[in-house]
Amino acid sequence: MTHLAPLTALMLAFAATLTAPAAFAECDISETKCAVNGGKCNIHFRNRTSDAKGSDTGTILDQSSSAQTVVVRAIDGDKNKVGNKLQIPAGSKKTMNMDKKAAKKTGFDSIQISSKDFAFAVAGVRMACDDVKAVLNGNGTCKIIHGIEKGYTSTYRLGYQCDGGAVMGPTSTPY
Repeated sequence: MTHLAPLTALMLAFAATLTAPAAFAECDISETKCAVNGGKCNIHFRNRTSDAKGSDTGTILDQSSSAQTVVVRAIDGDKNKVGNKLQIPAGSKKTMNMDKKAAKKTGFDSIQISSKDFAFAVAGVRMACDDVKAVLNGNGTCKIIHGIEKGYTSTYRLGYQCDGGAVMGPTSTPY
């Protein structure tokens, strides 16, 4: 009888782990061109938020100028940061090494792009795994832009257009 309580507690703990949501979706970049060829899998981000035009976006944004520092970070399925984050001032560029993100114990699920300066007023955007793979299979270059959602007058968002992989976002309204 004295072992019944610890055994019951152990069984309940095991049952809880089986019913807990699993947030370990990872972005597998092992089959991308850069990984297969033994090269570095990097994405070069250029902050073009100060440009009023110049990107043929294909997104839901009408590009407008709003110079701001953007934060780019790889996140896991629980939206936790994986590795270091990049802070990119307007007009600058920085490189994210995706090899290091993929090698982390938890891996990464997507890339979150947000405004450091205007997070309260400018919605960020998430680059899904399929877009990350397409960029790595292309030339690895993305521009981060600012704009107003088409059809709205005051819904400001960040977006991305990647020359390598011909991907862009956002392509739909998240709400």
